[in-house]
Amino acid sequence: MASDGDFLAYVMGRGASFNKYSAGKKRYGGGRDAPNIGPSDTSGYKDRDLRARARRSAMLKRIKAGQRGRYMSSDYMSPR
Repeated sequence: MASDGDFLAYVMGRGASFNKYSAGKKRYGGGRDAPNIGPSDTSGYKDRDLRARARRSAMLKRIKAGQRGRYMSSDYMSPR
């Protein structure tokens, strides 16, 4: 068990366990203090939604083919 002196040094940030990048005010470019203030790039959301829509469509095709009993169809075997 660590002595009180070691714990106090840990709390005050002295020693190997202190991470100087984890404390203090953060800067996110352009002088902003918060990452969600200001204009944002929505291309990542569009790409994510497009991939999710394609995945959902492929799974629905597979489910529909399975419900109709078309197990050897291309929709059921390899939905893309």
